[in-house]
Amino acid sequence: MEVSHQFKATSLSVPSPTGTHIASLSGSRLQIRALSTQEVTHSIVLPSSQDLRASQIRWSPPVIQPSTTSLLSTPDRKRRSVLPPQSNRVLVADEENTRVYDLRDEKWSAVINNGSGGMGKNVHVEFGRTEDEVLVWSDFASKITVWCLNKGRTVEIKDPKFPGKEGKGWGFRACANGAGGVLALLCRSMGQDILLLLAPRSYNVLRKVELATVDAQGVRWSRDGRWIAVWDSPGAGYKVYVYTADGHLYRTVGGDLAEGDIEGLGVKSVEWVPGNQYLAVGGWDRRVRMFGCKTFSPSVTLSHTPTIEIPATPVFTEQVSSTGTRSYTLTPQPVAPPIATTTPNDTVPKKGISLINFSCDGKIAATRDDSAPTTVWIWDLQALRPKAICIQHAPVKSLTWHPTNPSLLLIQCTHDVPIIYLWSAASSQSQSQQLSSVSLSISPPQILTLTANLAKPAGTATAKWNAKWISTDPDLKSVLLFGHQQGYDGGEESEDSLYEILTGKKEVPRLEVDDWAEVAAEEDSTVGFDDTFREKRKEREAQSEQSEFFESGMDEMF
Repeated sequence: MEVSHQFKATSLSVPSPTGTHIASLSGSRLQIRALSTQEVTHSIVLPSSQDLRASQIRWSPPVIQPSTTSLLSTPDRKRRSVLPPQSNRVLVADEENTRVYDLRDEKWSAVINNGSGGMGKNVHVEFGRTEDEVLVWSDFASKITVWCLNKGRTVEIKDPKFPGKEGKGWGFRACANGAGGVLALLCRSMGQDILLLLAPRSYNVLRKVELATVDAQGVRWSRDGRWIAVWDSPGAGYKVYVYTADGHLYRTVGGDLAEGDIEGLGVKSVEWVPGNQYLAVGGWDRRVRMFGCKTFSPSVTLSHTPTIEIPATPVFTEQVSSTGTRSYTLTPQPVAPPIATTTPNDTVPKKGISLINFSCDGKIAATRDDSAPTTVWIWDLQALRPKAICIQHAPVKSLTWHPTNPSLLLIQCTHDVPIIYLWSAASSQSQSQQLSSVSLSISPPQILTLTANLAKPAGTATAKWNAKWISTDPDLKSVLLFGHQQGYDGGEESEDSLYEILTGKKEVPRLEVDDWAEVAAEEDSTVGFDDTFREKRKEREAQSEQSEFFESGMDEMF
């Protein structure tokens, strides 16, 4: 596997969803760099009030726009020219302020300010389903505020169950035909878990579902937008509730398993498999069960045994010499990987499948069992057996498949040094022959030590190295973004809940009945859904030809 790379360490760098640009903080500036030329296309000076040490960067969703040349004539609709998808806006947010910038107009900007912040600091910020929406999670799980950047209006959603990080507890519906955008959100009020389905643009409540869960741990849309999975806490048993796209309970996964099939606690992780045929559930019993999406009955079980004895599967163990040189050796079987150490202060057992990741074609899976945190299991889902097992020197913290190359896996461990591992399913046979006289078709991961490519981080704090794939065309070489972010403590909490929005050099437009305000939700305390401006919507002059269910795509019956 040939790898060519050029690395640069930055304090905070985020690639755009389309892989065309990289946004990073450099000193007191937000820099936008074109990936193709490595040149800085935008350099924006941030105000001194911006807390750069506690800032986060987010890109807006990609927008597909017709090309300007297509307007010069009337081409065949089937051959209409379009520009590649492009993310046009980027935001920088700290605990008090969120600043949004537009790459198409250097004079345009928007500022969302938390004022004196009585509801606590902003803990997480994301763009909504469009580049004109920003979602801000407040501290103490008090509310989510949806901001419309065009009109300066807001809608509040009270009592979200989770703070929004890592997409836990919320998600937008995606559909192949472009319809969708429904927000599924877990809330908790008066000790009751609630699933809200919120309409695009207006965030009206399409459906409010009172869940049968004891303590719901997450919600996730299927990749085709047909199903919603909600899983319960491990102590409640092995239970995953599958709902239809319009919020009706379809099946309780795990209820048909025999009592002897489940050991210990219940569900630890849930993932939808690419291809829309399976739901994968990682349990505390060291098994991954895959349920078919027609009946949601168990179809495949992947077991992680304490002792590995699979003759046809190579086991590679990372070795570190006294000089720090790293290499892999082919380990004879049976072999028992190192187990997680426990202390008297541990209140939760260190076991169960917490990491499940699938290649983009859904044919290979990579998993980690927390009871053996240094071991990576790579599964061939067509042969239903491990393809390779890698025992790392340090605990594994993430497993990430390339977004378009189904054979390339990125492995990251908890190192204090800049080292990453790339495993390829298409490894050459000659590489593996170096490890054993036995001819193998699978090679160990390639070790990339990047110390020579990166400048040493400033300061005395230990650098937190992180790598992520940049989405590129399948015909191009794979690209990785690698850098560090210094560890630091957060700032003080704010004290008041006054909000204001300033739109660059442009005044905030007057509130009117328009595309946003016309469908803004009225105050409804029963579900914690509120219009911050306390302005009742005016009566519609005419009934809309299409309901919000139609716009969301939820009227599609399957």
